Amino acid sequence: MILLGVDEAGRGSLIGPMIVAGVVIEEDKAELLAKLGVKDSKKLKREKREELFKLILYYSLSVTIVKVFPEDIDAKNLNELTYDSVIKIIQSALPFKPGRVTVDKVGKEERVIRFIKEIGAEPNVIHNADVLYPECSAASIVAKVIRDKYVDILKQKYGDFGSGYPGDDKTVDWIKQVYSVSSTPPPIIRRSWKILQEIAPNYYISKYGY
Repeated sequence: MILLGVDEAGRGSLIGPMIVAGVVIEEDKAELLAKLGVKDSKKLKREKREELFKLILYYSLSVTIVKVFPEDIDAKNLNELTYDSVIKIIQSALPFKPGRVTVDKVGKEERVIRFIKEIGAEPNVIHNADVLYPECSAASIVAKVIRDKYVDILKQKYGDFGSGYPGDDKTVDWIKQVYSVSSTPPPIIRRSWKILQEIAPNYYISKYGY
């Protein structure tokens, strides 16, 4: 059977894009990747993720990513943006005729499940899919590696802001420092995240801009 796994990285980040990745792979190759160490990206160190990333590219039939930038996240519902991205990835995989589509579940995912059924595939949309299914683990690694590399590029321009997540003191301190010297928020910040009300109130905008 041909499998498609879909997962994201950076959904909860305060800085930078969300990356949604899809991996199309034959079932036996997915099992092989699991034996080679592919698992949920959060359980792997960066060096290991990058090593496995190369193996995923080698064994997969197709790898697709969709980038969702802060300005889009500030303007639209995050779940709907996620579903849009997942559907784009499924559409890109149609030539391979996946028999099962595994998605790490966010929200109700009704639109995604309906679309998977419409293309004649088995919907496997569940929580912790990135832990339980190697095709989804592979997608989580691809998404994380791509986001990490994108974040590296942002740091070259904007300085070291840490992980970019609101729970990271380094990220919070970086925003406070930028806020102290500039009234214009860097475009890499998600301005609708409520933590800004506390640490950089003039940068904050309510969701959808009103």
